[in-house]
Amino acid sequence: MKTIQDKMQKISVIDLGSNSVKLVNFNITPDNTYQAYQHEAITVRLGEGLDETNNLKDEPIKRTINALKLFRDIIEVQSIKHVLAVATSAVREASNRENFLDKVYFETGFKFRILSEEEEALYSYAGAIRSLRLPTVLFFDIGGGSLEIVCTNQFKIKKIVSLPLGTLRLMQRFADDGELSDKDIDKMKSKIFDLIPSRRELQISDDAVLVGVGGTLRSMAKYHQDITNYSLGKIHNYKISSKSIHSISTRLVHLKPDKIAKIRSISNSRAETIAAGSCVIDILMEKLGFEEITVSAQGLREGTLSLSLEYPKEFAFGKIDQVHIQNSMRYAYESDIIPQHLEDIVRFLVSDGLIEENERLILAHSLRQAPHSITFQNIMNFLSFGMDSDSKLNHHDQLISVLSVIYSKKKKKLDKIFDKFDSILVQSDKKSIRKISSILLLSELLAKADAKIKLRRINDDLVKMKIRPIKDKFPEIFFEDILEKVSDAFNITISYSISYDSKHASHPIEI
Repeated sequence: MKTIQDKMQKISVIDLGSNSVKLVNFNITPDNTYQAYQHEAITVRLGEGLDETNNLKDEPIKRTINALKLFRDIIEVQSIKHVLAVATSAVREASNRENFLDKVYFETGFKFRILSEEEEALYSYAGAIRSLRLPTVLFFDIGGGSLEIVCTNQFKIKKIVSLPLGTLRLMQRFADDGELSDKDIDKMKSKIFDLIPSRRELQISDDAVLVGVGGTLRSMAKYHQDITNYSLGKIHNYKISSKSIHSISTRLVHLKPDKIAKIRSISNSRAETIAAGSCVIDILMEKLGFEEITVSAQGLREGTLSLSLEYPKEFAFGKIDQVHIQNSMRYAYESDIIPQHLEDIVRFLVSDGLIEENERLILAHSLRQAPHSITFQNIMNFLSFGMDSDSKLNHHDQLISVLSVIYSKKKKKLDKIFDKFDSILVQSDKKSIRKISSILLLSELLAKADAKIKLRRINDDLVKMKIRPIKDKFPEIFFEDILEKVSDAFNITISYSISYDSKHASHPIEI
């Protein structure tokens, strides 16, 4: 049986929610990694009036089908043969869901799969945590119809909760003609507070990190970056304090939608529902005692794709369960390994206190990113590529990682780039960049030469390096140039010897 990845180079994922329908097109590599290259979103308000009649109404259905026809045209133009289409809260709750899905299939050709509350929560969690790689979290996904919550401890799923606290649903219930009065706000906040479980009920660990996804949170993050003049236009893994969330929410709930729409970082369609969503996030943080939230730019769509690639048979038959999710997350967490030819070097540097643990993590990320740099004729374009990629590193450390790769290729470019991000970086970061870039150069040479290295400290001033090439020849001239960079970056004196097989002599040399 051929799996998706055997046949496809591109896959489309369609996510049909209560408020909007989204399309993401992905490039898929042979090793099942993926990169999104196109994002489309259309506000259709499919869940409009659902609470009143328990049925999807004609106008929202018409808007949704028109949007899906546009997505079909995009997919056909690109000759994408495989589409993963999932529907969530609005379709799941509607009494006329079967008639709706039949109509969608007849008019667009898309066959949607309705996700259960648990599936929606788990798929979204998988998409977010796969890149952030945080083992103990309280995760939430706030959409138009519902709020999904997943609580984990060391990747073990402790609790899954779905609550009727979607942004569109709250605005339809509490707002008068799309606007919230002070009385409406008080009623809505009281309802939100009552529905959100306690820390004890959710089994939240003391060291849990709060992670959230959803258009409301992304818009709040963009707004926060605007008002703080943040120099990186990156949302994934962005962190916001509870104080800032409360401040933003307090402002939004007292603005009319037309005023909110004038805020540059908030779209017109989002302006109608973001006030309610901001209250949910604010109250959740207050009630559960979180002082900071980590924003994920990935969620349900990425989780749907990654699980379909990793467990194709189980996904096809709707058999993805918590064990699959836990195993997938653990694998992603443990995949951050140092290449074998560098293991001894990095182990020595860490044990000797020459690099910190966070520098080791930055190095591991840089080693994965470095091969991509060769595809850029202008290495400066790699800066955008590197920062656009999603990583468990915080923004500061990811920037150091990308700059380390650039510095290893174009040393003279560093100061110019460094000054551009002076609000994020400090001068001491230059030392980390020099250290990591020197190891990147050493790694590239050792990989090409197929050589192994052992290090041993002789005394406070001297480190001895023993090189054992697998091949008959070793590029000593290039190696000495790189070793000098390593020596300067770490402020150590290194002597080395090269041991071939018995036919070759060792050559002790000091740098």
